[in-house]
Amino acid sequence: MILLAVCAPELAGRRLAIEGHRVQAVRFGRLALLLAFVDQRAYALDAIDRKRDDAAWTASQARMLEQAVERARMRAAVLPMRLLTVFAHPGALEEAAREQYARWSRALTRLGSKRECVVHLYAGPHAPPGGEPYLVRISQRASRTARAPTMKADAPVAAHALDVWQACTRIATATRRIQTGNRRGALWSAALLVNERDVSALAALVGGSAENGARLGVSAYLEAPRAPFTFV
Repeated sequence: MILLAVCAPELAGRRLAIEGHRVQAVRFGRLALLLAFVDQRAYALDAIDRKRDDAAWTASQARMLEQAVERARMRAAVLPMRLLTVFAHPGALEEAAREQYARWSRALTRLGSKRECVVHLYAGPHAPPGGEPYLVRISQRASRTARAPTMKADAPVAAHALDVWQACTRIATATRRIQTGNRRGALWSAALLVNERDVSALAALVGGSAENGARLGVSAYLEAPRAPFTFV
């Protein structure tokens, strides 16, 4: 079985069908554990190791986790687990849950009501971000540093991008830089952890900066809101 998320107890008993798998929230103390029931042989550790370089398979696992978490989040506070948090049998899950119960409870209280938003800035026109699953495209490329980015751009563009960075990070309670690699025109991308009440303020800020940035040829995009995948 795969542990997809730790949730508030009111989700216990909820059943879902995600990517062809049976998913159910099971009560554990004052928590609910969101589980996907899978073929144990197909998800044995050695089988997973053989498949880690299979991009299509990894993408399907990421989509299952994302969809299950986002559907659960509509009903209760949710703490996503890392991709492919697999247990060979119920006893192994119960042992881990007992060991991690206090930590999961604290983390759910701290993060479960928060929302994750991602902002991207590009110099010049750029297609909206997308394609790969969010976990692959964002969370697996996140860096724990929250330092302001160093940008190779004309001075007015760099100054505008830095202003947007500072305004966004003032709203956020935590920030993770997203590695942009050699993406054409990338200025910076970041995942921002925000209080739910601040999501609209962040959206308004990015919308306003997009209008100002357009005069400089800067494209800005907001992806929001999601469960705190990148901050778990």
